Amino acid sequence: MTEFSVMIMTVAFIATILFTSRPSYRFVTGRVAKRHAEGLGVSLKDVAFSFDQMVYFIALPTTIPEVRDAMKEELVVEPYYESYFFPDVNGVQVSVKAEDVIVPVAYLPIDDFSLPVLDRHLEAGMIDERVNRTIRAHMIVHERTLEAIRDEVYHHLHENRLAQ
Repeated sequence: MTEFSVMIMTVAFIATILFTSRPSYRFVTGRVAKRHAEGLGVSLKDVAFSFDQMVYFIALPTTIPEVRDAMKEELVVEPYYESYFFPDVNGVQVSVKAEDVIVPVAYLPIDDFSLPVLDRHLEAGMIDERVNRTIRAHMIVHERTLEAIRDEVYHHLHENRLAQ
């Protein structure tokens, strides 16, 4: 009986870890967001977004050599979660990782991640704040969005240098 109890507790412990992990969060958020988007008649692949409210931690144009000379591949764009277990995405952080140096460059809070179609549905009362947050969380961690943020930050880091 004791061995069976230990085995059940081990399985429950491992299941808890798996179901509360970040990959599970992303999977569940994606499924829920797609279901709600279908209900609204919105294709998440075609949703326009904007990240004009991105916060830069450095002055632009920068004189920090690691950032100034960074290639696009050196920009690390990663979602920022509140915790590892029971995660909740709070935004996306962009850093430059060059050799052994990591320099935080920019941060986009999830509340400043603009999805105009969701804003219209929220304003019209067709969705509530919880659904809005779920779809927004799915969209901000989507690979297409992360790549667009990488392009945007790279462009901002190099736009003044290219104009000269």
